[in-house]
Order: sequence, then structure tokens, then C-alpha cells
Amino acid sequence: MVPYRCRCGGGLMSTLMVAAVLVCGAVAGTMQVEYSWVYVDYTFASPNHRESAINSGKFIPENCVILDVDIFQGPSEEKLYFNMGSNSNSAVTKQRVFVTVPRIKPGNPASIAEVVPGDRPSSVLLAPYPNWKANTISEETINCDDTIVSVFRTKIDYLGRFWVVDVGTLDQFEMTARSVCPPKLLIFDLKNGDRVIKTYKFPSSQVKDVSLFTNIEVDIRDSKGRNTFAYITDTTAYKLVVYDFKNDESWVIDQAYFYPYPNKAHFKIKGVNFDLMDGILGLALGPIIKNDRKLYFHAFASIRESWVNTNTLQNKSLFQNGLIDGSGTFFLSSEVRETQSSIEVMTDNGVLIYASMDNSLGCWNIQDPFTTKYTHRIYKSDEDFQFPSGMKIVGDKVWAVSSQLQNHFTTMVTNRKSVKYRVLVGRVDELIKRTGCDKRTRFDDDNDEYLVESFDDNILHEWRAVPDTEPWSYSRMSRVFEDKNGAHQTPVKSLVLTGNVNVHGHSKSASLSYDCRMSMINGQLKNRDCLGKSRRRNRVRRGLGPQR
Repeated sequence: MVPYRCRCGGGLMSTLMVAAVLVCGAVAGTMQVEYSWVYVDYTFASPNHRESAINSGKFIPENCVILDVDIFQGPSEEKLYFNMGSNSNSAVTKQRVFVTVPRIKPGNPASIAEVVPGDRPSSVLLAPYPNWKANTISEETINCDDTIVSVFRTKIDYLGRFWVVDVGTLDQFEMTARSVCPPKLLIFDLKNGDRVIKTYKFPSSQVKDVSLFTNIEVDIRDSKGRNTFAYITDTTAYKLVVYDFKNDESWVIDQAYFYPYPNKAHFKIKGVNFDLMDGILGLALGPIIKNDRKLYFHAFASIRESWVNTNTLQNKSLFQNGLIDGSGTFFLSSEVRETQSSIEVMTDNGVLIYASMDNSLGCWNIQDPFTTKYTHRIYKSDEDFQFPSGMKIVGDKVWAVSSQLQNHFTTMVTNRKSVKYRVLVGRVDELIKRTGCDKRTRFDDDNDEYLVESFDDNILHEWRAVPDTEPWSYSRMSRVFEDKNGAHQTPVKSLVLTGNVNVHGHSKSASLSYDCRMSMINGQLKNRDCLGKSRRRNRVRRGLGPQR
């Protein structure tokens, strides 16, 4: 983990020290484990049903691997309300977390599931999605229209549509690997009872014997979502499949940029060596600019990044005759990453976050050239982040899965009691803070950090008579950095802090609100004390509380 520097400006030796903790205690550049599993388990109807599944070989816990995660923020069935200091009737939304468990080995009862949290992060069950019936495999009488065979990765778009790509193969990591159904795309409506919006079977002409549809990105071009395209990776046939939602059709794009680099097909993770000649895998959509956007992508066995305008991909006629000359249309980074990358995501303002096979996360801002100077490591954990295999950005957070997939490429026995699968969460702004990926105006040196800290310190000490016996709380409501241009283009930085302190006593509660600004001109601090600009209300009468 990579904590960032933080200096506290001493002298706050009282209950108000909590405020300093709020300022300096937040460690940037970390991912927290939200859920973890030693082995995957499901919501069987009863212990007897579970035991029967184990005895029959239909459930082999060590063969079930969590690969991807996605999150839907939907309306709660029971509205909860809380007071955030502005609107006391703010409704809480219900969060649904989905994971994929592809059937890469025998004994997996469900390939897509919803997380059912327990009382601890490690006591988490999986409920087959949308139900048990849809995930039940009977090869003798399999109904390919209604059965989910094997899913590697999914995508939930901002309209609440759940895009699921079913590869149709069983036991992908075994000598007995076989295709039992044609690959298909399922789209569920999470806002309306999980109903199936559409099922699309990919034409046999677009599926090779070696095909494996492993990842999906969804590109919405209108407010109602009718003009939507999905980009799907065929990692082992080295192709990209484009699906047109409006016209319900698909086409295949064949490009040399999708191919792996043979000299980058060797991997080593936590002492496990393996080779994977996998092509295009990572996908991320850039921001829309002038009615177009770029699709960023890379092969798994590669250390380069590529991109192409999506308006090009949406032009079906360009690709009707197979492989085309991609020069001038498809682009390749001039420099390389330090190591191979699996999956990637992009923020709305163009920060690419990619998972590297050295158990780390990196970032790159598309405003910069893709060179080693402008790629930055933002998180690393050899224990918690082995083989990152799935990642999404939801709101202001990154959600990622570490699957320890390397252990399924070997016969080496792993510790049966150790955690093997983790879902981790981190805040985007904290991860990229103080790297070149963060283009927001910020205070760069220690003095500037001290400025931020002492700002709150001064505000609180203006109210330095809070009684020891009274409960109180403190919150910063915003911290906004602004760019200004002074006279003669003089560089000016501006800091805006708004906050609130509340005393919650048996008597009438009181609070202090503030909205303060400070400026730095050519590195020199102006308006050091903002107290004269504070807005006070219901000020507490001084008592016997701690004095500065």
C-alpha cells in the first residue's frame, strides 16, 4: 500500500484533536477489502441440498473462482432518511453487488451471482442470478435459450441494464473443455424486476472453435439508451465483436492490434509460473468529445496500450471483408508499461486505471502521452491483490476483484484456510492524488499541506470552549481548488473550505459554519487567517472547556 505524505500542525491537545485526525488520518492510495472468501459458497435451499451437491460433484468449492464484480445502486424497498446538514429527507439507495464465477472447472453450481453479505466480510454467500433454475446445467437436456452456462465479465450501464455475455463453454481450464451452447448476450433490467430485455445469439460465422468472449464495454449515445453499442473481446481468437442494440446485429473486427506479443506471454505471480497467449482483454471507454469517443484496449500478453475511435468501430461496412489496414485508424502507444495488464477502466474525465500483473494498479491521464513518465503506480499489495481479474468504476469508487487465478494454472496445493478471493474498493481521488493523473489544481508542497490542516485548526480554535461534557461532531462539507490568473498572468492558487461544527447537548444545540478562502500568489500565502470571513451562528458561550 502506498500512503501519501501528511503533516499535522500540532498544538491541538484536546477533544478537538479528532478534527486533526479527520484531516490527516485519511490515507490515500489504498484499496480496502469489502468482501473476501476462502472458498465460494452459495445460498443452497438447505444444508442437505448443499451436502447432496457436494457428494454428487455438482459443487466443488475449490473449483469456483470469482472473476469479476459490478454494482447497481437502485432504490431501496424501505426508504431510510438521514440528515446531511442540507436536505433531511435524503433517501438511501439499495446497493446490489454482482460477481461472476465462470465455469472453468467442474463443480460450479452458478456462474453469475448476487452477493449476500454476512456479519463479517468473510461470511459472504452468493445467490445465483437471476435464480437457481437459470444457472442449473443438465447437459443431456440443456435449454440454451434459458440457461446461463459460463460468464467471465459483465457490465451494468447507467440506465440500470445488466449486460451479461455467456461464453457457452464448460470446464475451460480442463482437458475436457467443451462448448455446450452458442455464445449469447443477455440484457437484464435491474430497475424493473430483473426482467430480460433482450437475448442475442451470436451468429456461428462470428464464433471460432477457439473463441472465448471474456470482456464487455457498453457505449450509450442517447438519453434513452436505444442507440447503444457493446464492444466484446474475443480474447483467444484475437477479435473484437461489436453489437448494435438498436438494430440487434453484430459484426467482427479483425485487427493486428488485438493480437498478443509472444515474448510477453510468460507470467509469474507469487512463485507460480505460467504462459498465456491471450489477445485483447482490457477495455475502457474515453469521454465523449464532439460526438465521438475512443475505446482504449490492450492484449493480455502485451505491455502496450492501443485505442481507436468508436465511430470507426460502429461503421459495419468497414469490416465486412475481414482484416483491414489499421494504420491511421488504430493507434499504439509509443512506450510501454513495466509489466502486463489484465483489465482497465476509465473515469469520466479521462483517467485510465489499469490492473498490472505485479499485483498493482496504475494510472494514466489521456491528456498526456502514454509514456513511462506519465504512467503512475497508485496501489500495490502482494497479499490482497494477486491476479486482479475484474474492475469497475461506480460513482467515485474503484471496485476490483483479486482472484489468485494463477493457482488454477498449476497443480500446486494452496493453503486451504487462506483467503483466495477478494473484492476491494478505493476512492478514485485518493488513489490518483499527488500523481500526474490528477489534473486538478492542488497544493503541492509541505507548506501547502500545512495550510489545509491549519485552516480547520484555526476555525475550531475560534470555538475553543466546547465543554468536555457535550458531545460534538465536525465535518468538512467541501474542499474546492480553483485556478485563477492574476495580473500579468501571475499564477494564483485558491483554496475554498466550507465546514460545520455541531454541539449535540441536552440543551439547545449550537453550531458554527464557515466558508473560507485563501490564496497563494507565486507560492506566497495571502490571507493566512480566514476567521474574519467565517460565518457564525448560535455561537456557544465559552465555558470550562480546554483552552489553547
